[in-house]
Order: sequence, then structure tokens, then C-alpha cells
Amino acid sequence: MNASLRQDILARLMADMEAIERGPYLQKVRCPSCHKREAYIAADAPWMLKCGRENNCGDQRHVKELFPELFASWTERYQPQDGQAATSTTPVADGYLRDGRGFELERIQGWYSQDNYWKHGVGGTTTVRFALPGGAYWERLLDKPERFGKQKANFVGRYKGQWWQPPVFTMADLVEAGEVWIVEGIFDAIALHHHGIAAVSAMSCSNYPEQALEALADAAHQAGSTRPALVWALDGNHAGQTATLKHVKRARAAGWDCRAAQVPGGKRDWNDCHQRGELTEKDLDTYRYCGDLLLAATPTEKALLIYKRTERREFWFEYRRQLWWWKLDLDAFERAVKAATGSAEPEDMELIDEQQRDAALMQAGAVKRICTCFPTALYYQANAITDESWYYYQVEFPDGRAPIKNTFSGGQLSSASEFKKRLLGVAPGAVWTGTSQQLDTLLQDQIGGIKTVETIDFIGYSREHGAYVFGDLAVAGGKVHRLNQEDYFELGKRQLKTLSQSVSLHINADRQAYTTDWTRQLVGAFGAKGIVATAYWLGSLLAEQIRGEMGSFPFLEIVGEAGAGKSTLIEFLWKLVGRRDYEGFDPSKATMPARSRNFAQVSNLPVVLIESDREQEGGAKQKQFDWDELKTAFNGRSIRARGVKNSGNDTYEPPFRGSIVISQNAAVQAGEAIQTRICHLHFTREGQNGQTKQLAEALEKTELEHVSQFALDVATREAALLKLIKTNAKTYENQLAADPDIKVLRIAKCHGQLMALLDCLGLDGLNLFDAQMLDMAAGHIWQMARDRQQAINADHPMVAEFWEAFEYLEGLKADSMLDHYGGESDQVAINLKDFERACAEHKLRVPEIRELKRYLKTSKTRKFVDANRTVRSRLRMNNTSVKCWVFQA
Repeated sequence: MNASLRQDILARLMADMEAIERGPYLQKVRCPSCHKREAYIAADAPWMLKCGRENNCGDQRHVKELFPELFASWTERYQPQDGQAATSTTPVADGYLRDGRGFELERIQGWYSQDNYWKHGVGGTTTVRFALPGGAYWERLLDKPERFGKQKANFVGRYKGQWWQPPVFTMADLVEAGEVWIVEGIFDAIALHHHGIAAVSAMSCSNYPEQALEALADAAHQAGSTRPALVWALDGNHAGQTATLKHVKRARAAGWDCRAAQVPGGKRDWNDCHQRGELTEKDLDTYRYCGDLLLAATPTEKALLIYKRTERREFWFEYRRQLWWWKLDLDAFERAVKAATGSAEPEDMELIDEQQRDAALMQAGAVKRICTCFPTALYYQANAITDESWYYYQVEFPDGRAPIKNTFSGGQLSSASEFKKRLLGVAPGAVWTGTSQQLDTLLQDQIGGIKTVETIDFIGYSREHGAYVFGDLAVAGGKVHRLNQEDYFELGKRQLKTLSQSVSLHINADRQAYTTDWTRQLVGAFGAKGIVATAYWLGSLLAEQIRGEMGSFPFLEIVGEAGAGKSTLIEFLWKLVGRRDYEGFDPSKATMPARSRNFAQVSNLPVVLIESDREQEGGAKQKQFDWDELKTAFNGRSIRARGVKNSGNDTYEPPFRGSIVISQNAAVQAGEAIQTRICHLHFTREGQNGQTKQLAEALEKTELEHVSQFALDVATREAALLKLIKTNAKTYENQLAADPDIKVLRIAKCHGQLMALLDCLGLDGLNLFDAQMLDMAAGHIWQMARDRQQAINADHPMVAEFWEAFEYLEGLKADSMLDHYGGESDQVAINLKDFERACAEHKLRVPEIRELKRYLKTSKTRKFVDANRTVRSRLRMNNTSVKCWVFQA
């Protein structure tokens, strides 16, 4: 093993898995499967980590699975540096084949060369190259192959109908071997060659090596020998199994003796088995047995193979994507043996040959189909909050339809009738005809020791897992992960999936499709305000982390005239995070539970509120939503609690994990507590012309596939952006707090955070806008903070309307009409019933008294003193006592 690689592996084992070095082994390693500190690994060649709990776990992992990043850049580790003497012409390829594939270089010397591969827009990589028949070649990409998407290797030239064989073999050698294994990959063939097996590579499961087989047949004819048997050892996945059946049928028709070998599970290939030490005679016998099962011509033939290996008298098995049940009738078996031997004595029954025994088993074994499809339990998932759980199943069909994946609850697995109902509901045409006892046996085999996948009930960022979940993409630790074939994300040692289906995000991971033309269009159409809104959208993708560092994250209010472009801007910003044709929801039209779920179903994403009924004064719907409900969302706490459906006293209070954007024509009318939490953007139609219209329309027509990479940029650069925000936000906050026009520290903090988010769009962050544009936007945010302070200083519109009516009524007469102190005090005492009556007499609109009482306490024009003071009235006879609201004059 390379010395630097060994040291890196040992260091990671000690740091990440608490390993302790004791003699020739690292011991007390925390097992990645059972999490017990009972795993161990060799210290001199730390390749395979094994759990010592053989009965309860017995997990084995290659270090490539544990620390894939150590095996990502082979050139960097193995290419001789300047001044170092090169000991080989292929140092990087040597290192990859030895340490990455576990091969002995002495066995394969001269079989390969080291070369390079370059792809425009991605970059280059060192490759290990193998020559193919006819001048073609195949090369494996070595340095961070994930950069090239699904492409891990490169073919040049045609290889159809051919195979690659180890250069040490001639066709005569393959004939003499008596058996030729046909595998998919070149590395698989080399791995089997290390164990004395004559193996060739078809390069692809879809490639039938017709020409190579003809050459092998000619070699056998020239040698006067029989043809060697073909062992089709393609990968054990669905594609490999389908290709095996297809190729075996074609090869047998051409006169070849065909067998098969399969690695069970479908996830490991022959090279993996070689590295794990799983190519012993015992292992090879198992692989051949699995191959025989695959090639079984009938369900009965397959059942007999299983019985002869397991001796189970009844069992279920899969055949051609259907479930079957086999049961041995012992009485019928004894009768069949007696008929064959002519004796019923036990010692005579043991003397029958294998052919007679098989014939007896054929007569005595009953095979019955119990399901017209093949359901497989993949994993267990649960929602701890609601105490619900499910088993996630894959249902495969015999007619080649794409498999269906869906959940089955414990109740639906509890009886054959319930299972049948659920299966009919999720899989068209699938019918279960088995008994409950047969279902119990199936479940015992499938869900015993089944893996558990962690779940979240929202979409976006999971703070507990440190990962973003965006539909079929996830980002953790700066790396993009794709949904695997079983519909969950493998994030290192943890498995995660979201149960949420309400919010659909479609983010394009192709970096080549990303275009930043939208930045120019955004500035042209919306100016500095558009940049500020984009900065807030970026901050929304980091809201949980920002609240974790600073305790709060502001709200954004986008208001202004109808036709000012608010909807166009918001719908475009949604495209940046992969959401198409969506603006927001109207809280006034939603019930309390619906609002609660809208707030809880996203994390590190905006929740956009559109108050369409805001101008319906006094309407019932207007009363449904109160802006003060949002106070706790500022700090990420729950907006609403609800009871958990059980017999206890449990409640569920989901934290608010996103950000809040308010979009409407009129500004929010709420108390100071809400106003200071809001950063206010006001849009007008001023400055609109043909050019701005054209740019806004270009934003509307922007395809989501070309801009949704913005979300991935933020998620993959999470750590760097958070560091930038943390460094700059406090500085901006202090600068704003020092402004004499800004008195409220919360205003300074919120707008300071927004200014720090602007920096994330600049050269030190995503580099989307130049410094001049960002300076213009920063100046606008500063003015936003001053305007917000002025809005706080002013009275609530309802209070202002009250004082306007009061002053009008007081000016109608020389004497006071409403002030029960009669103007002889430094205070004003007003009875609200008198005020209501006077307004009615003079045909003035009266604010709703119940709402008015709520806001009068915030009066700033005349400072509120008391709400229910008994005053001796100077307006009434005998100075009788009156209950009044009292303010400073």
C-alpha cells in the first residue's frame, strides 16, 4: 500500500471512528453498521474493516466505501513531484490498479498504459488505458470522475461482437481451460484471473461477443477439442440478469454449453469480491448456485435447486419476477421412491441415484404461484413525530414494466387480505393469492434485520443531518448526491429521504447549462431592488444556519403599485431554487391548519404570503389572519402547536425553518414588533419603459433548467458563504446603529444581515454582480433602514385616522367637544362612545372600535397614558365621572 494513503486511512479511522492502534491491528473501531466499537482492521494494510460481532452484525466494509474522498484524485497522490525520480512510466495507473483495485502489478505488467482524457468545460484527468481488438481502446477516468457526470470511462473505436481477454491468454489457452467466464468489466476479468479463472470482458452487458465466440469455436476445431463451457458472469443487477438470459439462449442455439455465475444482491461486482477476499472455492460455489437459479428453465427446476441446497420442506421463491411457493409432500416422495426402487425400507431408499431422487422430488413437490408480481421490502421508514411508520417496497412485474415503489404500513402487512388490497391499489394487475402463513414466512425473510432510513417531513435543509434535500438531489458537505435506485440519499454513514410531496423542486445539476444572463436582465428591469431581493433569496437558503449563529433572520416585504413587476420578480426568484410557476399563497384564504402546514413544509426556502383580501375592510376573511402570528418565526420558533393524535398529552410544535416574504400592494399594517422585523422593498411603475418591459419578459421566459443551479451554488458553498456573512453582518449592524436616524437596534441588525448577504453575490461569494451594482444596492438597503425607522415613528394608520377625526371635531366649536379635561390639562381624556357618537352625527367614518382599542395604546402623536381612567368631566353637568382613554396633550 502507498505509504501516504495508508497514513491518511489510519488517521481517518482514528479521528472519525475512534480506532485504537494495538499491535498489528486497529481495534475498538466504531462499526458503521451497528455503531458498536467492536470492529477491527489490519494496521499494515488497512483495506477491509470487519465487525467482530459475527452473530449480531458481521459487517465488512472496504475503506473505499468509508472514505471515498481518499481515492478521488490519483494523480495528485501518485504522480512524482518535481525533482523526484520516476520509477515507472505509468506511476498513476500503477497506484490506481494496486491500491484502488487490489491487483498485483507483476501479474498485469504491460497490459495497460497511462494516458489523459480532456472534456471541454470540465477539465482533464489521468486515465488507465487498455487496448481492445481492432485498434479500439477503453480507458478508466481516475481523477474525481464525478466531474464528468455518469461517465466513468471512455470508449474509442468499435468493440461490438468482440471481447477483451488478458494478453497472457491465446484462444488455444481458453480452449484448454475448459471453461471461460464472460464478465462485464475489464477489471472484473483481471480480478478473476488473479484466482486462476480464465475470464474475458464483454465490456458491456448488452454486447454479445459473437465474433470472439466464433474465433474460440475455430480454435477448438483446429485443436480437435470440444468447445469450452461458457460461464456468463455478468453483473447481478436487473440489466445483467436480463442480458444473461438473452445471451445464454443465443449461445445455446449456436451450440455452446452455457452456465452462469452471479454475485447475489446485485450491488457488488467481481473486482469488489476480489478486494473483499470473497473469491474462495466456497464463495465460487455460491456464485455458481446463484447462476443456476437464474438459468432454471421452470419454477419447479428452480425449486428443486433450492431444496437440494437448503433441505427446507416448504419455502417461497422468485421466478421471472413472480412469487412461487414450493412444498414437499413426504408421503408422495416415499411412494415415488418406492416405485423407483421397489422397496420401502429406509436403507434401500438411501441407495437411489441423484437422477431417481430428482424424479421423485419432481413428483412429490408441489409448486404454486402465490403472487403475479415480485414485491421486495427495501427498508423501514418512520415519522417519529406522528408515530407513523412504513415499509418501503419495490414491486417488479414479469412483463418488463418499470418497477413500482410505494409504502406498506404494518397493518397492511398483518394479513393476506390487507396485503392483497394494498398491492392491488399500488401495482396495477398485481394479485396476491397466498395465505397469511405464506405471507408471514415471506415477511420473516424480507424484513428481518431490514435497514432503517431516516426521514424528514419537509423539503430543504435538515439541520440535524447537515444536508439540503432538493427533490432528487441532495447536498451535504459541499457535495451533490443523487437519489439512489431505492429513493433515498446515501450521505456517508447516514441514509435520508423526505416524506414531503407538497413542494416540488426541479434543480438541474448540469453546470454546463447554467447561464448568468439573468443578472443583467434583473438589474435592467428592477435595478438595485432586484439585487436586494436576490440577496434575500440567497439568505433564505441559509436561514437556519444564520439563525443558529445570530439568533434571527428578517422578513422581506415586497409591496407597491399594481403592475410594478412584483409577481414577475418573485416567480423568477423561485426559478433560482427550482420551483416553476409559483408565487405564494394567500393566508387570508387559508385555514389555520393549512397556514401551519405551509410554514412547516419547507426549510431554508421562502414562504411567500400574498394577502389578496387585504382591502376588504371588516371582512370575515380579513380577520382570519393576524400578522402578529409571525413574531416567533423571526427566531425560528414554532408558529402554531397542535396535538398529537394519541391518548397522551403530547403536542407537536414544528420549528419555523424557512424565511418569510410578504408580497402585496399595500404595506403591512401591524404593531412595532412586526414592523421592526421587516425589511421593506417598495416597487412603483416609475421608470418603466419598453426596454425594462423587454428585460422583464426575458426573465419570465427564462427556463428553469438554465438558472436553478443557483440553489446548488449556494448549498455547495455553504461554509464559505456563512463565514462571509458572519464576518460582515456585525460590522454593517454597528455602522447602521451608529446612524442617528436609526434608533431601533433590531432594524440595524436585520438590515445589517441583508447587507452582508449582498457580499455573497459579489467577488468573494458567487460573483454574480459587480462592485458598482452591489454598492448601489447597499446604499438602497441603508435608506430602507432609515425609512423603516420613520415608519416605526409614525402612528398606525388607524390611530392616525382617529386623531385626524378628533382634531376635525374639536375644530368645529370654540369649546372642546370630546376632551373631558376641557383643554385645561396637559392631558387629553376621550370617551370612545362620545367619539363614536360625534363621528356618526358629522358623518365621519368610524374605525372599528375593537381594532381601534388595540392600536390606540401604540399612539405616538399623543402618547398613551391610561385606557380606563375615571375622569370628572368638564363637558357634562355637575362634572359627573366618565371612563376615558387618557393621552398626553
